[in-house]
Amino acid sequence: MPKVISRQISFMRVKGPTRRGASTGKDTTKSSPMPEWRPASFSTCWRCGRRHHVPWTVAPTMRRVLITGFGAFASHSVNPTEALVETWPNAMKVHDPWSHASEDVTVEPRVLSVDEVGASETAKRLLEGERWDAVLHLGLCGTCTNARLEWMGRDEMTMRVPDNAGRQVERGSITGSGDHAAGVDRVRFDLPACDPDLSWSDDAGGYVCNETLHRTLAATVSLDDAPPVLFLHLPSEEHWSLERSRHAVVSVLERMLFPPVVEVAAGALFDGPRVLIARRGAKEAAAGQWELPGGKFEPGEGLEEAVVREWMEELGLEVTPGTRRGAWWGMQTWRRYRINVIDVHPVTALPDAFSSDAHDALRWFGPTDEVDAFEWLGPDRHVILTLVATG
Repeated sequence: MPKVISRQISFMRVKGPTRRGASTGKDTTKSSPMPEWRPASFSTCWRCGRRHHVPWTVAPTMRRVLITGFGAFASHSVNPTEALVETWPNAMKVHDPWSHASEDVTVEPRVLSVDEVGASETAKRLLEGERWDAVLHLGLCGTCTNARLEWMGRDEMTMRVPDNAGRQVERGSITGSGDHAAGVDRVRFDLPACDPDLSWSDDAGGYVCNETLHRTLAATVSLDDAPPVLFLHLPSEEHWSLERSRHAVVSVLERMLFPPVVEVAAGALFDGPRVLIARRGAKEAAAGQWELPGGKFEPGEGLEEAVVREWMEELGLEVTPGTRRGAWWGMQTWRRYRINVIDVHPVTALPDAFSSDAHDALRWFGPTDEVDAFEWLGPDRHVILTLVATG
């Protein structure tokens, strides 16, 4: 059913340079016309490019991964994460779970000390400027029979036994900044494909494992290019062999480096050489950014069905689908977006004003308009340049 319409919006003009190509030098999408990009981590920024066949291409430089583990502690004389990390290669090939793409990455395996120094090390290095494209902490869960993937770093210590430095905080905060959650899309991550017995957990305990996850996540809050961070709790070798644990680590890591793909339908409505663009409303994510009207596919939908539905929901306009224009790719920390662009044609004459609860401005973008006078959503800057240049 169409959304409730709440706002009337009319065509408008945006002040700014009008000469096409008179670039301000500011790339408001943090993107480039080139199709090959290293993935990066950000909350509102994107990396994007146009590709027709696969959702990822080999990065110009090898991506870096940090994998950490711990040694023995308390009554646990053996920690399987120590053996895993100490035998981990410094380079490995990772495969995109959602396509046939693969690439080589460099790995920094690191055994952390089971104390405050070890728990703080990764956060300290991040704040000092070191960067990885993914950080996966490993730890032993002595009471577990199956592995758990932790996505919540709680700001609380409840240590039942001292750490290896003799510290025992029976109750207290870690940083005082509150709990920190990884922004992972747990539905699309498809965790059972990593291992059918692997489950999500939002309680990493009250010991050094949770402290490590919390401190690392807390450090990423202030970073523009923060990496995805997770903590994998592994059971002892009595329950899982090292080989099974290693397979789970690789599978999780691949999903961190190659996030799930979200399919988006975007409609291009032309008026001669001009195309209709819309500005996202104040209550929307990425408010104030310009885009082609559209939205995510619903289960079972094709591109044509999705774009017709989205235009009716967002603008109250009945359209018919036309020529497919191709797909552009955008990436955020925990997901990739494939922007599938298709021409749309209005069934009736365009109204003088549109109604929308998703956008607060509409206008035509034509050959004389300056692309950098607008703040674009994700890869839409390059979509527009291609469409208007060839429209």
